[in-house]
Amino acid sequence: MVHIKNNNPKDFAIELRKGGYSYSEIKKFCPVPKSTLSYWFRDIKLSEPQLTRLKKKRIEAAQKGSKARILKTSKAIEEIQKTSAKDVGKISKRELWLMGVILYWRERLLNKNDSDLKKGIRFTSSDPYLIKLFLKWLSDIGGIKNEEINFDIFMPEDKKRSLNEFVDYWAGVTGFTKGNFSRYYLQKVKAKKPKRNSKKSVHGLLRVRVKASSMLARQISGWINGINEILLG
Repeated sequence: MVHIKNNNPKDFAIELRKGGYSYSEIKKFCPVPKSTLSYWFRDIKLSEPQLTRLKKKRIEAAQKGSKARILKTSKAIEEIQKTSAKDVGKISKRELWLMGVILYWRERLLNKNDSDLKKGIRFTSSDPYLIKLFLKWLSDIGGIKNEEINFDIFMPEDKKRSLNEFVDYWAGVTGFTKGNFSRYYLQKVKAKKPKRNSKKSVHGLLRVRVKASSMLARQISGWINGINEILLG
């Protein structure tokens, strides 16, 4: 507890500093600019215990400030996400059509199967939401029935004993029976250092295959060409 014995702000501030108090603590009793305090304290040397205490207080203050900023940022992000979600509203059929075309366009570019349309519709992702979106697109836009769809699972070879878990997961995501998951592929695992905060799916990749869909694939290709023409003028 600080007892004020000196009415002279400078002398009182110097007494506090010699006692090991920090600038912020001293400013509570002597509301003067920090530059003034620095000038007053220029010849004062603190002991090791005093320096250790001040260092500890700085760390605690930084941690407290960091937690407060993180909490404030988290609340702001949560509010933005809630507000943004409301902005979407109802998705029209045309909007769904365009979303699916763009999604499939990206698939073709990633898998370099731009000219391989004979195999029909194929879409691969580890993201359950993208899989659900594409299945809805196939149903609502492509007019594809469930019996026309099959799935392939790609999983790390060191997880082959967990095949049933992979099937259960993707069956739950898609709403299809296990009988629709007819093919399984084991992928070699490359030795790499794990990335921090990696969002890579632990459930492998799922490929959606549509039977006898080469004509729909060509139709999508035409839609993509149409979008290109509009964008390029």
